[in-house]
Amino acid sequence: MTKAIFHTGVVLLIILAIAVLWKSYTNTNVQSTLQFFPFNAEAKFSEANTSLTMREPEKNKNKYEVVLNVSSVLDRKAYLRQDMSLLFQNGRLVDLLKSWKQDTSIMNQTLIVEGYESSLFEAVTIHYAEIHEDDTPTSTFKTTDAAQYVISSRFGPIKSFQTPENEEQKDWAFTLRSVANSRLAKVLDRYIDKTQIDLSNYTVMPITQLADKKEDLLSEYTELEQRAIIEKLWEALYSIYVTGIKKQDGTIIDPIDSTIPLILREKQSSRLILIIQDKTGNLHEFYQQLPS
Repeated sequence: MTKAIFHTGVVLLIILAIAVLWKSYTNTNVQSTLQFFPFNAEAKFSEANTSLTMREPEKNKNKYEVVLNVSSVLDRKAYLRQDMSLLFQNGRLVDLLKSWKQDTSIMNQTLIVEGYESSLFEAVTIHYAEIHEDDTPTSTFKTTDAAQYVISSRFGPIKSFQTPENEEQKDWAFTLRSVANSRLAKVLDRYIDKTQIDLSNYTVMPITQLADKKEDLLSEYTELEQRAIIEKLWEALYSIYVTGIKKQDGTIIDPIDSTIPLILREKQSSRLILIIQDKTGNLHEFYQQLPS
């Protein structure tokens, strides 16, 4: 009897261990990917927000904190919810969020970064849901973004704003936007020197502008086709950028301090080109085929 109980206990422990390992493997696999399924036209995000704010800095301190808040609510419980956000400072990736939950409709995340210099902070978020209501998994998504200008000057207190409302703020917004644009322009110039392309034949767009200006890039496609293309683009960004920039030799570089990914498309071309400069200064280019 004792042996039987012992053997039964061992079997149960083995089953439990396998279940734990399988759950751990499954969760890790889910967490490390962003995979789209057929579009669910019925599921809607009742809320989806990305916001940037600056905390009131301490007196006589030359540093400040910027808070990124990301939240979303789906109108139904989803098998998997992910909100993934990229935060850029003056054209470079400073940090990111990529949290996920199962069997929920709500996501809330907060990220705090420190800064010292005058900066333009930009955040772009993809709110994702994988839904298992029938036999075939479906998915939906929404993108949101935000920007925050921070003025850190020895001539006055640290200040911030989102939309310039007076001449001083307009001047600072122009200056800080120019810093970020100049950084991306240098990346683009390096790519032009390397490939000898005629830029006048191309549409160029940072991913931070994709949600608002996708028509400029994909005007001949229907809304559903554009949606499918952007899904594939985000899948690629997650794989080749968020989880680490993949080099040709197989090594992976942390994406922090890399430039905002630039999207290029030659007029009427059947592919998109994605250009990224990593923190070591190396250029990386990736391609995405478009529907014919």
